[in-house]
Amino acid sequence: MANILLNPWQPFLSSTSFKPPKKDKMSDHGRAKAASGSRNRLESKNIVNRTSSFNYRSSSAVPLHELPWASFDQYIEDKGRVIRSIFPEKSASQLLNREEWRVKMTPIQVLFLTCQPVAHITAKCISEADDYPPEIPGHITKFFEIQITKCEFPDLNPDYMPPNFSINGKGALYLERQGRHIWMKNLLDITLNITFPPLLSWVPEYVLQNIVQSVLENYAEDINNGFAVGLLADYNSFKRNKARYSV
Repeated sequence: MANILLNPWQPFLSSTSFKPPKKDKMSDHGRAKAASGSRNRLESKNIVNRTSSFNYRSSSAVPLHELPWASFDQYIEDKGRVIRSIFPEKSASQLLNREEWRVKMTPIQVLFLTCQPVAHITAKCISEADDYPPEIPGHITKFFEIQITKCEFPDLNPDYMPPNFSINGKGALYLERQGRHIWMKNLLDITLNITFPPLLSWVPEYVLQNIVQSVLENYAEDINNGFAVGLLADYNSFKRNKARYSV
């Protein structure tokens, strides 16, 4: 996937942490006991338990110029517009209800498989400080919250569909106003659990883990770039239109 780069003059502060997949702990006695079993039984057990968990967290801040008659708080009230500006230009979004969208993500190709995941995303604006999560400062006037609740693989061969797949992604977008300095901040936290399909048992588990980690990281960077570049450009367009209509 192509990454969107910030303009050289655009300051950008970011911190990212990526936790490696959790490893199963097994004592020497447990390994010896497992090795003593039949080969078929051991292979079956490995296939069933080829499950890994991944977590991606990041935070970033971009300076923003806000206009009194085109406030950022007013801009994020148009949730559909914000969703379309965050995700890649080639993606297609479909409104399912007042707060839920079905978004086609960038196609991926790994090993010999090609698919285009579809994410289910909910979005809402929150302005009551009592409803803020711990990571959102209480003085923030309003923040935009997105959640990735489900991911589908409609064009993936059923034989290669993960037996178990769950994703929980949360993102927050808000303005930090400090006198004349205004920063657009976004937080992203994605947790993914996947059980690899039995037909990929010939692929070493660490290879599959590296593939999933790379795909998750690329998608997270796409979303972060959507926040930092696509959304910022769209807000500037929103300001120009507001100024034009106010004349």
